[in-house]
Amino acid sequence: MDKKKITAKQFFRRYEKGERDFQHILLEYADLSGAELQGIEMGGAQFNYVNLSGIKLKDCNLSATFTYCNFTNAKIEFCNLESTRFFDCDFTKATLTSVNLTSTYFTRVNLQRTRTSGFGESPCRFRDVIREDGVFVPGFTFDLYIKNNFA
Repeated sequence: MDKKKITAKQFFRRYEKGERDFQHILLEYADLSGAELQGIEMGGAQFNYVNLSGIKLKDCNLSATFTYCNFTNAKIEFCNLESTRFFDCDFTKATLTSVNLTSTYFTRVNLQRTRTSGFGESPCRFRDVIREDGVFVPGFTFDLYIKNNFA
């Protein structure tokens, strides 16, 4: 399915008018920092080079792809991240509370000082990530704390 490219201005205008369906959109080189969004549906969306620092997301479906996005100091609560893909994103000091992490992908992601409480039926997939304690975990793993990763 083709994605509909929109700007941050269009995104905010639609949200302010009460729209919550942002499925299959393409948002690039945008600034959504500090926004407070609730109840939005982003299934199949693509975010490239988007500043999401300090964003507050609550009760959202974020089953999207995020590439080179900044989530520093983000607050994500009660959201569905099932099958969401994060590539080259920065989650420094982010807080993810009660999120569904079923089959979520984190590739080359910085999780330093991130606090997470989540659940899921199948594990997250991690590749070349920096854990919340600053330790780099090379390669692919389902568990960031297996001792074999640090040999």
